[in-house]
Amino acid sequence: MRRKQRRRLFPIVDRSLQYKFLTLILVYSMLIVFFIAIALFLPDILDMTDEDQSLEVRAAAAERILSFHSRVWPTVITLVCLIGIHSIRIFHRLFGALYRFRWIFQKISKGDLSCRVKLRKRDYLHQEKVLFNEMMDVFTEKWGSMQIAVQDALKSLNVLEQAAKEKSGWRDTDQKLIQKPIQDLKALADHAQYFRLREGEEPEEY
Repeated sequence: MRRKQRRRLFPIVDRSLQYKFLTLILVYSMLIVFFIAIALFLPDILDMTDEDQSLEVRAAAAERILSFHSRVWPTVITLVCLIGIHSIRIFHRLFGALYRFRWIFQKISKGDLSCRVKLRKRDYLHQEKVLFNEMMDVFTEKWGSMQIAVQDALKSLNVLEQAAKEKSGWRDTDQKLIQKPIQDLKALADHAQYFRLREGEEPEEY
């Protein structure tokens, strides 16, 4: 029975990586705000602090600075918050896809070759998903064929061994010669059975 899927309440699937990217976006946003603030306020600040200017010019510069403060900063704070929220949603389309790929990698490492990557319509990495699934289809087909070939080879060697024993002149050295490839094929068959071609469970929704 498949494990019941659980939908995540928040679009955070990789905290360390997503928070790093969010921090990077916010740092860049603050740098942009810093240079915009310099461009807006610096001329008036220079005028206001220039003692060679008349009082009227310095007062007008101070009024413009106060006016900019009341209009610019609420807009800037709102814009930075919107950028942060939007970035989290955009990152979710990328890191959610990476979450699916990681889940598939873990399942394959445990021997399950039936899993395939499934992404939401708006997720990124769709081309990578198609290529990965095509690769897994080919690998699964070839692996299944190899398992069948190994089993057929074992049967053929066992038949050959049985037929040889029934003939005269069978020696212990002959027994050792034919047992070696049989043992090697059995070991190969055991390793091949680690990877299973079965239906796997789905990861929790992200």
